Amino acid sequence: MFDLYDILGITQLISWGNRIFREKKEQYHSEQISPKKYSFRPQNLEQYIGQERAKDLVSLNLDKIRTIKPVHFVISGHKGAGKTTLANVINNELGANMNWYIAGAFTMDNLKQFLIRNQDSHNIEILFIDEGHNLEKQIAEYLYPIVEDFILPEGNNLKLKPFLFITATTDMNLLLKKFAPLVDRCGANIILEPYKDEEIKQILIQYNDKIYQKNISSEIYTLLAQNTRGTPRIALNFFDDFIVCGDINKVLNAHRVVKNGLTTTDILILSHLSEIKKPVGIEALSMIAGVSRADFQYVIEPFLIFSNYLTRTARGRLGTLKSEELLRSFNEKT
Repeated sequence: MFDLYDILGITQLISWGNRIFREKKEQYHSEQISPKKYSFRPQNLEQYIGQERAKDLVSLNLDKIRTIKPVHFVISGHKGAGKTTLANVINNELGANMNWYIAGAFTMDNLKQFLIRNQDSHNIEILFIDEGHNLEKQIAEYLYPIVEDFILPEGNNLKLKPFLFITATTDMNLLLKKFAPLVDRCGANIILEPYKDEEIKQILIQYNDKIYQKNISSEIYTLLAQNTRGTPRIALNFFDDFIVCGDINKVLNAHRVVKNGLTTTDILILSHLSEIKKPVGIEALSMIAGVSRADFQYVIEPFLIFSNYLTRTARGRLGTLKSEELLRSFNEKT
């Protein structure tokens, strides 16, 4: 094992960590932490509502892991779709240990620490990297032989203990463009789609039963499901707001929801496209909406495209006939 420590160059780092832990040990034991129950995540596939095709593929690969060999996962979907939740479900189904990192902050030292920890572990270890398209190129390339054959790239043929690699991304196209070899080495490509209204309702009912146990009417569940863009994270946030104020219209107005999940920002974008009558670039639309390019690309645009209000072309974004009909209906009311 010390050969691996020396190869990865973190023997001193481990020693430093042990010293810090000893110094803080009494403090850790003296602190009394009483967490409040304020959130709920499904713990297994049975509790995970919706995404039936994704769950079938996960279940198949879990059986493969249990009986044949390790399988690595790529989980793609829009923000708030449940990618991290599904990664935790995979972890729980296997009784594994999750090691969670954000790709943009993930360093080579983090990777080396994980490999040492995995080598010493008597359990299944999972390396989960969120927003994998933001990995540094050097780290991604270092991972290629590791996730494929569990061999270090240094070429000394030192065999590593197998583990599972999971990465989540909101931009599968960018992940493929930057790190196609890493994606190719992942045997399970899990795609999360926007949820149906009925699925969002079931998620909210489950959430209420676990957290609040309040008497909520079917009408409230329906309104929340229709106006939260097929996204569990948004739905749960709106539900918390409703629990606080008890007024669904106040909640929707506070979040600037106009109709069927569309916000005043969405209407502004669609109105501009309707006036211009030609493709508009993402930078210009981001400026009009008053948001960053990333927020437009990963938060606003996916819902507009999925709902058929917006389409992408090689020259830019265009409004659709459905968006024109929507805008006409607003004009008729005013």
